[in-house]
Amino acid sequence: MPAGRLSSMAATLASALPWRTTPLYFIGVKPSRLNRGTAIFHSRKLALSFCSNSEVASELTIPIPEELPKRQSPLSPGLYLVGTPIGNLEDISFRAIRVLKSADVILSEDTRHSGKLLHYYNINTPLLSYHKFNESQREQTVLRRLKQGEIVALISDAGMPGISDPGAALAKLCADENIPVIPIPGPCALVAALSASGLNTEEFTFAGFLPKHTGSRRERLTASAKEARTQVFYVPPHKLLQFLEEASSTFGDSRQCVIGREITKLHEEFWRGTLVEAKEAFTNRVAKGEITLLIEGNSNAPVETPSDTQLEHELGLLISQGHSLSMAVKLVADGSPVKRKTIYSLALRKFGKQEETEE
Repeated sequence: MPAGRLSSMAATLASALPWRTTPLYFIGVKPSRLNRGTAIFHSRKLALSFCSNSEVASELTIPIPEELPKRQSPLSPGLYLVGTPIGNLEDISFRAIRVLKSADVILSEDTRHSGKLLHYYNINTPLLSYHKFNESQREQTVLRRLKQGEIVALISDAGMPGISDPGAALAKLCADENIPVIPIPGPCALVAALSASGLNTEEFTFAGFLPKHTGSRRERLTASAKEARTQVFYVPPHKLLQFLEEASSTFGDSRQCVIGREITKLHEEFWRGTLVEAKEAFTNRVAKGEITLLIEGNSNAPVETPSDTQLEHELGLLISQGHSLSMAVKLVADGSPVKRKTIYSLALRKFGKQEETEE
């Protein structure tokens, strides 16, 4: 890319980023085959790389200030559920950093683990341990601080608090006490794995970690095997082979699965194949790191037929939103195994006279 175009680009970015604290500058990098406009994030620097397959990449580097831009209004008191990286420390939002810096206290599942993240982003907010073994003991203390108007941030070791991690009970307690609960969206292994799985994402069931008791575990797997939706599980690495053996006998050897391992980390891997192939592949292989395992839904699962009450509810909701009776029937029929003629007859009996009166 000509130097003149890069200089012009630097000037444009400089005017668009009034919060920058130092001038823009260039650094050279090795040849790369990055796509045009690829954004690369470095520690405390935002580097935009502009190149094509035939060009040597040059990075336009913009230092990110120590103090991120703050909104005019300060944070309101409440419980903030802050999503944190599931592996790569760069997977955190500016908003999450601002909340963690502004909070009066950060509740952390493991203060030593979270301390590394906070140190990386120069966050000096006090930490207080909050995990499954002391949740009930901490609740009243945290609740008292919230009622005094403090800003409390809750983080887990990785991902979103409350999703197979501590936090759900505290969020419910705050909701019952009319204390604001504010989610700060962030990384989640469930969503990341599902998006890259190649399996159906329209409908899915998140089963999380299976029970430790053998009977309860098999009961859960049996229920999951009947569903037409994609099934998503969290599996500890040392229990992967046990899971695959039980799942293959319950779901069937030919059911497709995806094993997401070390997602966002250096050794990220997505293994794809049938359950029996997975069992063979991991029999003599030690799987390391956090695992999200997905299994395709049952293509032979019986289609659930909605009751007349359910159909009436859907029709009534659409009509109340301003849809005509015929349009409401069409929309409900498109997403239902029930014949359109049957739904139309039901709509006439329930809402026909009402629509005639309105006309």
